[in-house]
Amino acid sequence: MQILRPYGRLSLCAEMVREGSRLADIGTDHGYLPIHLCLTGKIPSALACDINPLPLRSAEENIVKYHLSGRIVTRLSDGLNKVREDEADDIVIAGMGGELIRDILAAAPWVRNSSKQLVLQPMTHHEDLVKWLYENGFNILRQKAVCDEGKYYTVLCARCDGAGKTADLFDCIVGRLDPGDPLSRGFLERSLNNLCNRSKGDSSLLPTIRRIEETIHEDQ
Repeated sequence: MQILRPYGRLSLCAEMVREGSRLADIGTDHGYLPIHLCLTGKIPSALACDINPLPLRSAEENIVKYHLSGRIVTRLSDGLNKVREDEADDIVIAGMGGELIRDILAAAPWVRNSSKQLVLQPMTHHEDLVKWLYENGFNILRQKAVCDEGKYYTVLCARCDGAGKTADLFDCIVGRLDPGDPLSRGFLERSLNNLCNRSKGDSSLLPTIRRIEETIHEDQ
């Protein structure tokens, strides 16, 4: 029974969730991610959280539909505010702007516990999220790009090891992506286009633009 599109953003998030982990899905919307992971047996249980009652009600209906009421609990929560540290091993935050994801994580210091794993899928401002992760002691373990409905996005998996570091804009955009991969190249070209538009009012971006152009062309 297919719940997620096999090559969509959420499918890539599902791929990065650890086997056997207790999941907190923040901004769950219809609850498709935790439903999929429970149905496939990858995880034993999940919290499906959303700030808005309407999508949470939709998630509840879907959970009942797939007979998962004993394994998935819904919760009205602003980010991670209503999630306790002992309730989740893996935290997925997908479908939000990078700045909002950053703020949600900053408001929950317990995500810095090295046993916790973050799976993050920013829709915009990817580089701001990555910068915050680096500066706050997180190590990006995996990062992949995906094309969803004609647009390129990135999904990253991170855990805190306490070794904070500074990173320039180039590092925050490219991260652990492989420019030789067509999907990663598509994402980098999208990022490059955004930078070029911004550079019309900010010439300081030009060196980063040149570095990304060189990186893309080197692997073609």
